[in-house]
Amino acid sequence: MNINNLQQSMQIVLITEQYEEAARQLILDGLEERFGFLDHSFNPDLRNIIRNYSRNGDVFLVGLEDNKVVCTGALTKESETAGRIQRMSVKKSHRRDGLAESMLRKLEETARQQGYKKLVLETNNEWHSAIEFYKKMGYGVDWKDSERSHFVKLLG
Repeated sequence: MNINNLQQSMQIVLITEQYEEAARQLILDGLEERFGFLDHSFNPDLRNIIRNYSRNGDVFLVGLEDNKVVCTGALTKESETAGRIQRMSVKKSHRRDGLAESMLRKLEETARQQGYKKLVLETNNEWHSAIEFYKKMGYGVDWKDSERSHFVKLLG
């Protein structure tokens, strides 16, 4: 399937119990792939995604292809005027198909609707593909520490 067809056929919806386990597994699979191991004591927010991402206007979205979770993304409240992008993940077999771009645009649209003026996010310094993706999407490096790059984007 070409990129445009996949982007157009993917549905982005709020997470429900039906998709929670698949979303959790997709994120954990991605983390294990990136780090080479998985420490189950990390990522406590994934133990109950719906509860942990359903307050203060927070949203957790899943991208569905043929009713299967192929990507995830979350928007949480950072401050009255800023949101935080989190839990961006795309199923390995669906990477480079434009799904992350579609998810991020949907999260940005949601942020604007909620009145946010800017978005922030962070990613590991070694995750070069993620860094390049966020730069391509208009995010600038705000600051870096020894482990992570912290990005910001003003919403127009």
